[in-house]
Amino acid sequence: MNWRRGLLLAGIHLAVAAPMILMMEARDEKAMREVDEGIMQRAVEAAIKPPQPVYPAPAPASFETSANPENPEAEQPVSFRMDPCSMWINYAPQVVFVSGVEIPAFFLAGWGDECPSAWTLAGRLRGAMSWPPTASSMAAQLRIDVGFAVLIALQWFLLGAFPLVRTPRWRRWWGEPGAFITVCAVIGGLLMLIYPDTGAARLFGMLAMLAWFWWFGLLIWRFLSLAWRLAVRKQRATN
Repeated sequence: MNWRRGLLLAGIHLAVAAPMILMMEARDEKAMREVDEGIMQRAVEAAIKPPQPVYPAPAPASFETSANPENPEAEQPVSFRMDPCSMWINYAPQVVFVSGVEIPAFFLAGWGDECPSAWTLAGRLRGAMSWPPTASSMAAQLRIDVGFAVLIALQWFLLGAFPLVRTPRWRRWWGEPGAFITVCAVIGGLLMLIYPDTGAARLFGMLAMLAWFWWFGLLIWRFLSLAWRLAVRKQRATN
């Protein structure tokens, strides 16, 4: 067990993920503040301006019709309610980058997901994201951010303390997926801080995601190799 390496990787990844989390919190706070200021401004304008006459609005036209039991030939407007979780969501570059670098923790926490699964941390604490954010959703998001940071630290402490590939020579650092993901995280995190509005860091997030698939493949191979050795040992013992 290499606990020093685990603490080092956990600290590096927390240092990379913390600015991304703070950026998303600042974005939500700005949106909530703008909504509150807009409501206050409209209230002030309504108090200053004289009341305007209100005319009944015409019924909205609709191409969809529903059957009327009293008059089957009459056309009735039908209203539909759009489900935001069924629409295409354009996620922020910070969320896209972190989701590629921290796949296991992101999968368990559901951080940054607008419509997280019910079993994730975000699904249990917040549910579907409301926009613009409210005070209650911001409080729930803060707890999700803390839980996500804890999952990142735990994830990289275990991965650093128990590496799947042991590389005694520093020249072969790329032979261990955890080290390669960490390098991608550092470079992508620096690019995200320098150019937050561009997708320059998404390339390194994608490379980290591919390295995660490499790590999962090595993990499956280790389990299969262990199962094969145990089966061979048991077969020899019976013979």
